[in-house]
Amino acid sequence: MKPCEIAVIVPVHNAEAFLTACTDAIAAQKFDTFRCILVDDGSTDGSAALCDAIAAGDQRFVALHQPNCGVSTARTAGLRKAQELGALWYAFCDADDLYHPDFLGTLYTAVQNSGLPLACCRYDTFTDTIPANAPAPAGAELLRGTAHLDALLHNQAIDYGLWNKLYSAELLTSEMLNNGLAYNEDLLANWRAFLAAPGCAFCDFAGYHYRQHAASASHRTLPPQSLDDQRRAAVEIRATAPAPLQQSANAFYYEKLVYLASMILRRANAEDYRVQLYELRVAIKAGEHDPALGRNPLLPRSIRFSAFMTLHTPRLWQWACRKFLKDRQ
Repeated sequence: MKPCEIAVIVPVHNAEAFLTACTDAIAAQKFDTFRCILVDDGSTDGSAALCDAIAAGDQRFVALHQPNCGVSTARTAGLRKAQELGALWYAFCDADDLYHPDFLGTLYTAVQNSGLPLACCRYDTFTDTIPANAPAPAGAELLRGTAHLDALLHNQAIDYGLWNKLYSAELLTSEMLNNGLAYNEDLLANWRAFLAAPGCAFCDFAGYHYRQHAASASHRTLPPQSLDDQRRAAVEIRATAPAPLQQSANAFYYEKLVYLASMILRRANAEDYRVQLYELRVAIKAGEHDPALGRNPLLPRSIRFSAFMTLHTPRLWQWACRKFLKDRQ
């Protein structure tokens, strides 16, 4: 076995239908100095046995099993195993998604050439037909200072996910991964990691293929904890942003308030969230004319418009949210 330069951590929960495609894409990486850690998180389908079979067939793969504790705990268990293996870098993949063949190699080259402890790439989405793999770039854009933090908050190409990034083992800690949130835990983990990093190397190619499932997000449950966790993440980001980034963090916070209100309004059972919606409207109203929030020059016009509609024409805005608002599924 070659040394474990990169550990790829894959949390697995009832992913039997997609797991083989996921691990086949990892196995096909042109950069092969890696180990892939499959963490079965209490699956009740055939995922546990499949993890064992994959690990038995390819020595680069390791299978772990734990009771169902959630994705953060599964990732943390994978990180501990990666530390045992002596991995110098960490990458993540969801069990229903796919890597571009050059994903690991391109991001690894970017961190080696830049000396930065963090690299990322774009992602694309698919349902049934896997996107074609475009050529990987030869170089990377270096985001330094607070530019990488601003990009994390506002650039969709960077995204909040852990799965389109490569992290130095000296940068990412188990405390960052297991941060107490069940929702937006990846955003908070990335925020803390990005805060600790002097910059990020951005590779401009769709190195990660994100699978969208048929069920619309608007028809899924929206646990109150999801709303609370997302607000908690936004509050911490606003409270810990460096001074040069404060205006950007304020805009992100206000945008999150407006977004969460729209998520409630788009639901057929919006009345069940009247307490949460009331609290969000109070916060949106309090910042409506605040130059740091509702009048923040960095706040997109679409969010200003959405905030106005949320406060002043709620019935019309509820109809518009239900008809037009779409999420990554």
